[in-house]
Order: sequence, then structure tokens, then C-alpha cells
Amino acid sequence: MELALNLFFLLVLFVILGISAEFVVRNIKYLAKVLKIRLFAFGILLGIITTLPELSVGINATLNGIASLSVGNLLGGVIVILGLVLGSSLLLNRKIITDGNLKIIIPQVAIIFLALLLGINGGYGLIDGLIMVGLYFGLIFYLYQINRSYGSESFALLEKNKIIKAVFFSFVGVVAILLLSNWIVKITLGLLQDWQISKLLLGLLIFSIGTNLPEISIAITSWRKKSSELSLSHLLSSAFTNVLILGILAAIRPINIVIGPAFYILSIFLVAVLLLFLFFYHSGKKMDRVEGAILLTCYILFLLVNFWMIVD
Repeated sequence: MELALNLFFLLVLFVILGISAEFVVRNIKYLAKVLKIRLFAFGILLGIITTLPELSVGINATLNGIASLSVGNLLGGVIVILGLVLGSSLLLNRKIITDGNLKIIIPQVAIIFLALLLGINGGYGLIDGLIMVGLYFGLIFYLYQINRSYGSESFALLEKNKIIKAVFFSFVGVVAILLLSNWIVKITLGLLQDWQISKLLLGLLIFSIGTNLPEISIAITSWRKKSSELSLSHLLSSAFTNVLILGILAAIRPINIVIGPAFYILSIFLVAVLLLFLFFYHSGKKMDRVEGAILLTCYILFLLVNFWMIVD
């Protein structure tokens, strides 16, 4: 009974966490528009904001001595973003137009792959963390240099009171995210005592979905509004911002992970999703339902293999 109750509370907290993150995103998005932030910067900002759950859960997990949970959460989160969220969005919205520019997409994919490579020796230390943080900001600078020549768009300044409210609600939402993530980690600690599941695997299967609820909710919203537009730059930004978070966590405290079946499965599927995405992005300068089905199938296979590991 206690186990079922903890699982129920964990589910409720994940739902509230996603709602809180979406609340923050909505207000930050409004601020970005009315304060005339460049659309490129807005995409990066939105990606950072939607990774607040991963950051807050990661910090709390690190401080509670279960940092390996965050590795599964962050790297598994990339599979969720590109496999589940992007794949299902393509199925529902039919098609997303891309520019097919490999100069833009390869560095973003490479930094995610490098994060996986750095952990192949069984963990992430201070040097690994600093490398990931440095590469993230280097990538941001590189993307800015490429995109600044494309021009910018701005929006008219609206009422001052609305801006003040948006700032206040954004702050309240961030505080709620931090508190909720702390409770989630505490409940998970109890679950780890009842279930013989590795922290890495728990992060892969549960946390990677729960903390990506903002991205999932965006896909659902696009489907309800029957819109074919999806912020691909936002999803990519969310994916490679996970590398920044992993770097910050490793810099705070060394992260040790077990190099075993769970890590190997994560590596295989992460590389597969990244390569598929890279190919689909470049070919035909568009991504359609067929490619979405392949990405989603890859994610489903990833889940099935991990569930088979638990049962076995």
C-alpha cells in the first residue's frame, strides 16, 4: 500500500512539475517577445527554461548522493526529445521544414555524442564537467555567429503591468519547480529501497519522461491546434542544454556510473537516434510522418529493451 501511494504521489508531482515548467515557459516567452529579444536568442532561452526540471532534479539528486540518476535522466532525455517528442510531433503535424544545413546541425549533435563519450570510463569528474560547460558556451557562440546574419525580428512593447506580472509568475514558477524536484528526489529515494533497479535505469525510464513534460506538452498543443509548425530549434536547444546541466553537476560533485547493460543500451539507442535525426534533417530539407514513425519506433524499442532488462 505504501509503495502504491509513493508511486501515485510521484506521478502527481511529475504532472505538477510539467505544469509549473509550462507556466514558466509561457511567461518567459511573453517577456522575450515584448522585450524584443532576437528570435535566435529566444529559441536558446526557451530551450534553457524547459530544462529547468532536469537542472533542479539533477542538483537535488547530486546533493542526495544519487547523481547517476541524473545521467540517465539527461542522456535518456535526449532520446525522449528526439524520439518521443519529435517523432510523435511529426506523426501528428505531418511535416516540419528544415534548412538542411549541416554546419548548424552537426555541432549540436556532436556535443551530445561527446557527453556520452566522456562517461565511457565510468563517470564524470571536474575536468569532464568543465569541458562540457565550455563546449556548450562555445556552441552558443558558434550558433550566434552563424545566425546573426539572418536578421532579427522584434515585437512591440506592451503594457508595463503585464510585464511585471510575467516576471512575478516566472519567479513563482521557478520556485515551484525547485521545491517539486526536491520532493520527487526524496520519494524516489524511498522507491530505490523497495525496488532493485539501478539509479541509471530509473533515470532512463521515469525521470527522462517526467522532466521533459514541457516538451511533450508543446507537441500535444501543436496537435490540438492543428498546426504544422514546431520549434525544432527549441527541441534541439533542450537536447544539447542537457549537456550543460550534466557538466554543471559533474563540476559540483564527481558522478560515478556503472558501465553495464543499462549504459550500453543507452549508448546504442542514443547514437542511433542522433544519426537518424542527422540524416532526416539533411535529406530533402524536411522531416515527415515516415521519419517521425522511425524516430518514435526507435524510442519504443528503447523502452521495450529496458523493460525486458527489468523483468529478466
